[in-house]
Amino acid sequence: MKKVFNLFVAAMAVMVMASCDEKKQGLEVLVGEWDVVSVGDLVVPDSVGAFLGFDLAEHMVYGSAGCNQLAGAMPQEVDGEQPLFASLGSTQRMCPDMTVEDVLLPALGSVVSFKVEADALHLLGADGDVVVLLSRR
Repeated sequence: MKKVFNLFVAAMAVMVMASCDEKKQGLEVLVGEWDVVSVGDLVVPDSVGAFLGFDLAEHMVYGSAGCNQLAGAMPQEVDGEQPLFASLGSTQRMCPDMTVEDVLLPALGSVVSFKVEADALHLLGADGDVVVLLSRR
């Protein structure tokens, strides 16, 4: 009985460790829409409406940077080195307040990996620091 229990505990530990590794999580954990909470030190007010959406069926990412719409191809996998949003493009409207947009778009270009914890999506730069924080809609 003790051996079975030890095997069960070991198996659970492996599953927990695997679920914490963003590379092993797989892109399916991203599916849906996420509100932008912060970009670096800038807290994004809800009223801005910035969000990202992930559609694996269409292999695309889409959303709003607050004023302009954005879209691009979804990566097939995450290697922790290549930018996740290399093909991201946006509309080019000029808006009265471009504060969020001016920091969000360049920040997305530096994202190479991610981790999901509960309803929070952490987009990470090459140094492992959180570049953009999102919450599930």
